[in-house]
Amino acid sequence: MINMIKMDLYRLFRTKSMYVIWLILAALIVFTTFFCKSDYEYMLNEDVAMSEQTVSVDTENVNIGMNVELPTKLGEKVTVFDIFFANSQGKFYTLFMVIFAIIFATADISSGYIKNIAGQVKSRKMLIISKAVSLAVYTVITLIGAFVLQIISNAIVFGEVAFGNVDDIMLYLGIQLILHYAIVVICMTIAIIIRNNVISMVMSICLTMNIMSIIYVAVNKIIEKMGIKNFQIYKYTVTGELSFLPMNPTVKESVMAACVGIVFIIIMLIAGSTVFQKRDI
Repeated sequence: MINMIKMDLYRLFRTKSMYVIWLILAALIVFTTFFCKSDYEYMLNEDVAMSEQTVSVDTENVNIGMNVELPTKLGEKVTVFDIFFANSQGKFYTLFMVIFAIIFATADISSGYIKNIAGQVKSRKMLIISKAVSLAVYTVITLIGAFVLQIISNAIVFGEVAFGNVDDIMLYLGIQLILHYAIVVICMTIAIIIRNNVISMVMSICLTMNIMSIIYVAVNKIIEKMGIKNFQIYKYTVTGELSFLPMNPTVKESVMAACVGIVFIIIMLIAGSTVFQKRDI
């Protein structure tokens, strides 16, 4: 198992597409920081009320697409946490992560190399676990790297660095690591089960673009007609938690988000490894 993980980690850091994605992500983080500054200055100049600028938490009305809006109140400094929160909530980082997850998870399968090593292991399930471990490393490096780059971007664009509440940052970052890894594992599993990169990529991008919100709203309506009031399926999905986790979550909200992420990680790993074990490769 250790050797498989070492092999996948070696393959991870030798994959050129990862560095291409990181470069694009880095450039867009700086680019979006300029946009955030422009938007904030426009708010100040137009004296727009903050109540009209904050992200709505009405779970019955989710915008389709990527929606990134600053939570900064008028008159306050735009902090690193503000922009990181806006990008996380808008699934900006998620989009790049899931694209690479699919590329990495299916590279050896598409090339046929997986056949060379599948016969050398006692259980092919371990190959999926190994991929998952490598993608966990990728998720941590990418998300923490994005936060560090956001610090640099704020220093360049705003001429100063204001962090925000450190305790809130650490808690929020920790939960986001779990949630982002969960959606990476979900997309990896989709790619392994479907075995079609194009379809897998489209499905994964749809997840980051809130397309599933249409289905979620329909499910909420059906459950409401069954007599269960105020049920929101978003609370039990990874994409829902990514969209609606507040900057300073309560203990209950934190535990709920972490549990949702962990449960989905376990379910997807079981599903992916089981299918891969039984499938003829």
